[in-house]
Amino acid sequence: MKTTKTHCSIDDALCGGCAKCVSLCPVGAIRLDDGKAFIEVDECAECGVCTRSRICPHGAIQGGKLEWPRMVRAMLSNPLAKFKSTQIYGRGTEETKTNDSQDTYREGEIGVIIELGRPVLGTRMDDVERVVKKFATRGYRLPSSNPVHSWVVDPAVGSLKPEILREKAISCLVEFIVPEAAAGEVLRLIRELDQEIRTVFSVCVAVRADKAGKPRLQEVFGPEIHSIPQVKVNLGMARGILEASS
Repeated sequence: MKTTKTHCSIDDALCGGCAKCVSLCPVGAIRLDDGKAFIEVDECAECGVCTRSRICPHGAIQGGKLEWPRMVRAMLSNPLAKFKSTQIYGRGTEETKTNDSQDTYREGEIGVIIELGRPVLGTRMDDVERVVKKFATRGYRLPSSNPVHSWVVDPAVGSLKPEILREKAISCLVEFIVPEAAAGEVLRLIRELDQEIRTVFSVCVAVRADKAGKPRLQEVFGPEIHSIPQVKVNLGMARGILEASS
């Protein structure tokens, strides 16, 4: 009787050694050894790319029945997985995309979004914890709308559930809301994290435009801040739809 594994795997008996799946894996967890492909279990992010693609001509790649805490990997890495606490697919957060209808970041506030793991490297949850702790100890906590919030065991310190710290994800987004007066401190915290985080990460800040629609990023962070003008402009068109449906 066949036993379903608790992680994604490759059936050695079915693998033909074509290696098509090796280059497909976004975190390099699939490798070839002695003419057979195998998945390095600890490196796998359970993103589902290899199974969804059906790239294996022999059907050797098999998804597993994930259990806690390994299911954290799929929650953050598989775009078809719905995050239970937020009911949102694909990493569990909509970030700034719905700010105009949700008023997540209001006047006088900065939305700070830090994404760990992309491109290529992925991230371990202990690095995510380092970011959460860095902001939490300064009084800036994750909003409840962020998926990582449900794994915080001590909000004042920012520590996460210990059993998830070695889990891996393709990427993880953490978000904070800070007052505009703390812009300088945000830059300092990011520079400190640059020396402490062991994977790649990117930072996005959201600042509301003034009443005339003029961007205020450099006004808040200073002239040295790098910006890409008009990379994305939200018009708030969803607000009317939201009000009409409520």
